[in-house]
Amino acid sequence: MDPLPWYRMAATPLVIAALIAYAIWKPTTRARATILGAGMLAGYGILQDQISSRLCPEYFTVLHNPIPGLTDPTLIGIVWGFLAAAGGGVAMGYAAGLAATLGKNPPLATRDLVRPMLLLMAAVAVVTAITGVSAHRHAEMFNVRLDPRLDALIPVERHRAAFTVACYHFAAYASAILGSVVMCVWIGVRRSVSGSVCSSTLRQSDESKIVMHGHEK
Repeated sequence: MDPLPWYRMAATPLVIAALIAYAIWKPTTRARATILGAGMLAGYGILQDQISSRLCPEYFTVLHNPIPGLTDPTLIGIVWGFLAAAGGGVAMGYAAGLAATLGKNPPLATRDLVRPMLLLMAAVAVVTAITGVSAHRHAEMFNVRLDPRLDALIPVERHRAAFTVACYHFAAYASAILGSVVMCVWIGVRRSVSGSVCSSTLRQSDESKIVMHGHEK
């Protein structure tokens, strides 16, 4: 594959930097939630890719557009984890920010989104781990091997590792997307419940005032 174009490497950090600047300038819940989501998913991606880059560095250097000069597994994990996950984190965070503020129900603060995002990261990690273990065992069971044309680029002894890494990366992407939808629904339900409680409290307060006013008469 051709090397990763410079503009693709620069786009993600530039967008994140611009979003951080905007969140500092206008510290709204949506802006802060966007940064929170980007940070959490990028952090998760970096940790996951520390494992992936050690199991099969060729997953990044052969099966993806390589980044010139990037060969150290730790740096591969950091760079690719950030590039691959930060954009999805922006979408996740902004969606959570919308779910937390749109509508008439009481809005949630950014700090209220920390726990559901952490739970989502934990769920993604569990799904990814289960998929990785399952893919590895089945790769051994069925003697999985990549296209022979890749033998010169990926050592044969790492073919199954490449298959395993590809499988659990797909599971991570899919579970993060599905989990983000579930998280946003949960946020909406929580706000709806809070709105109902607030309305009930206000009604009871109004009724108490009416009763007290009647007694005074």
